[in-house]
Amino acid sequence: MEKVAMMIKARKLFKDISDLPTIPAIVSKVVALLDDHDVVPDEVADLILSDQVLAARVIRVVNSPLYRTNNSITSIKRALLYIGFKSIREMILTSYFVDGFKQKEQPFDMKLFWIHSFSVGAISRRIARLVDYPDAEKAYLVGILHDIGKVFLGHYCKAEYGLMLDSIRNTSLTTYEAEFEFFGTTHSEVGLCLAQRWNFPPVYCDVISYHHASEMATEDTFLTAIVALADFYCLSHVTSDCVAQASIPGRSEENAWNVLNQHAPDLLVSSLEHFLSDLNEEYETISSEVDQLFNTMTTL
Repeated sequence: MEKVAMMIKARKLFKDISDLPTIPAIVSKVVALLDDHDVVPDEVADLILSDQVLAARVIRVVNSPLYRTNNSITSIKRALLYIGFKSIREMILTSYFVDGFKQKEQPFDMKLFWIHSFSVGAISRRIARLVDYPDAEKAYLVGILHDIGKVFLGHYCKAEYGLMLDSIRNTSLTTYEAEFEFFGTTHSEVGLCLAQRWNFPPVYCDVISYHHASEMATEDTFLTAIVALADFYCLSHVTSDCVAQASIPGRSEENAWNVLNQHAPDLLVSSLEHFLSDLNEEYETISSEVDQLFNTMTTL
């Protein structure tokens, strides 16, 4: 019942907004097509080429330092074959999301926000590979997008969100808890509203909605568990800022750990604490990757 009330309050925040960033319908079509395991390169290439802006963006990103091509790539089909369908899906959706909020003023450091988001994406992909989740790139993408509700709240409720962030500096209260106290809803519900406006696939919406309450997920409990633990890891080990403030493991993290153990009992260490600790060994490599992604996506 509480979730319903939080969703009602989240939807009210969207009521009178006329300048909400949009993601072109063609992008949603391409992402949906790339989620189809039977899709062929020509079909995807034709759809991308039907929109000159999208095609130009794909070519620009694939030739950026992020993908380290030896020779310039000018063909959409070649770009698809070079970096793969799943990476194209992630690149397109992430670049439009970053671009949509690039000029929106925020009461928090957007660089730290993006670094946290990209870090969660990278850790989600790492966890997905450790537990044999079938689509590690999807985990990467949804990990990047999990906090989209924060950029909405930070811009469209700028004064109140700034006051809220100031109120929890040097405290143990998390952003999620403070949002509920200030707004009666959180970035999870607001993010769900935004994801629905942008016609994200249902599983993406579900992870965004429940990454702090993984026990409530319904679409893909395995994926939600992965992102929930990646977010917790990054809050605890990587980011040090009130916009992404750490907490102690709670019901969501315990449930997520149990879900991972159900799916991959022979692949995990004995405890959540050890599992999170082991991720530290990966972070130096991941940190370099995050810097590269941040520099590429924020300078398009």
